[in-house]
Amino acid sequence: MKRQFIIVALLMLFGNAFAQPDPKEAENIFRSDKTTAQHDFSRIDNYVLGLKTKKRISEDELVALITKESKTKAEKARAIFIWIAANIAYDTSYKIRSKEDALKHGKGVCQAYSGLYEDFCGKVGLEVVTVSGDSKQYYYKKPSDLDKGGHAWNIVTVDDGRRIIVDATWGAGHVNNKVFTRKLSTYWFDPSPEIYIFTHFPKEDQFQMLEKPVSRDDFLRFPPLSPNLMLWGLDANALLTYYSKNETAFFPDQFTIDVTWTIDMMPLSNRLQRGKQYRFEFTLPQNEEVVVVANGKDFHRFQKEGDKNTLIFTPDKKGQAVVAVKHADNKFGGVFKYTVD
Repeated sequence: MKRQFIIVALLMLFGNAFAQPDPKEAENIFRSDKTTAQHDFSRIDNYVLGLKTKKRISEDELVALITKESKTKAEKARAIFIWIAANIAYDTSYKIRSKEDALKHGKGVCQAYSGLYEDFCGKVGLEVVTVSGDSKQYYYKKPSDLDKGGHAWNIVTVDDGRRIIVDATWGAGHVNNKVFTRKLSTYWFDPSPEIYIFTHFPKEDQFQMLEKPVSRDDFLRFPPLSPNLMLWGLDANALLTYYSKNETAFFPDQFTIDVTWTIDMMPLSNRLQRGKQYRFEFTLPQNEEVVVVANGKDFHRFQKEGDKNTLIFTPDKKGQAVVAVKHADNKFGGVFKYTVD
């Protein structure tokens, strides 16, 4: 009976649009143990974000001040990431590329961010390299959507010789229509290599930091998944395995990452079929609400039981289906968007 239930759940979840994963694989994607505890950098973050520096302070003095409260290599790497992401804006004129000009003008492009990060880390004895390659944003659908001009980020060695990925550029905020919006995002400090490869492809395979490097063709085919999915309970290794096997699957479009929840079940393909059943399960605080909005008007509300929210959704019309959550202003904001065929 249990095996039959799992098979039925998988059919509801994935439909027939692409190859079915086995039941064990599906269970692993939505982890039963959820996310593992991450290192708490709140003390370091609060210290760095509260810093007020003098205009005439030297670079050496600045780095010493930034890392003053850091006791480990990881804390030093984190402190430098936070300061750069919080104080350097993205240069939408695309002219400021050097670390010196970035520090002088308070803005720069990815080469400036990564160069500054490498320079600062070197001053406190951290082993760090700058990595260059391709990157893709949330709107990526085809190779021509790759970020023009390539991208640069860093890999730094912290305690016990562990190497971690750091992207201070993406951690600083985002650009839309040549307007930079500062939005500090710690997702881009030490993301899992298995999830990072969905958005960043280094020129050298060694910097993928994967046991089995991904081909460029696979990278171009992969959906642009974000590290926040790991905080929402999905497993990076399982997702990489899943999208490596299912070549026609593409993750639903994401509108925002400002959500506190756990994803227990949802369709992993962005295309749903009319007349088929799909199961959504989320864990949210009891005072929050999640819905699926079909074609901008038909609200399908989840059944709530404590902090558990469940919906069996059967689309009956072509168009779009958006998973949305209620914000503080009592308006629903989209998180995932599906296309209904």
